[in-house]
Amino acid sequence: MIRRFGRLSITSDFKNGKWDDEAIFNGGVELSLFATLRETTKNFVENPKISNLILYMTVVLMVVIFTELAISNFIGPKHSVGWYFFYVVNYFLLLFFITEIVIKFFGYGFTYFMELINVIDAGIVITSFVFHVMEVETKSIGLLRVLRLIKVISGMKKVVDEKRER
Repeated sequence: MIRRFGRLSITSDFKNGKWDDEAIFNGGVELSLFATLRETTKNFVENPKISNLILYMTVVLMVVIFTELAISNFIGPKHSVGWYFFYVVNYFLLLFFITEIVIKFFGYGFTYFMELINVIDAGIVITSFVFHVMEVETKSIGLLRVLRLIKVISGMKKVVDEKRER
């Protein structure tokens, strides 16, 4: 498929006017479509604008969580307007972070989970999402989401380290 989109250049593997399909099947001389997509995804995630967006969305999640905890007495009972507002906002923020994890996992492969902070972050996000969808209400769930501050702090540390290197 890559050769049809012009990604595989004509090289010595192009023998007698025919493609060496066996060489291409075994990895060829260039990247496969999957490897190209993975590399493109990795470059997308490493884009400073995307990294900043993820960092800002984490801060937004923290603000929403702290606001929800601070005004929990005024929100109203379950299934009231205030409750639905925070339910929907949390739902979309958690979907955003699950999408982030899936995209990063695709881009980096299993090496994404080599860092302990990513394992903890993914565990917190997935657990929070499952409990949120199941409408399980406990104080420890709020604590799990607040623990995402670790991610914010590590992200800020990376930004500071990158600026020092320049």
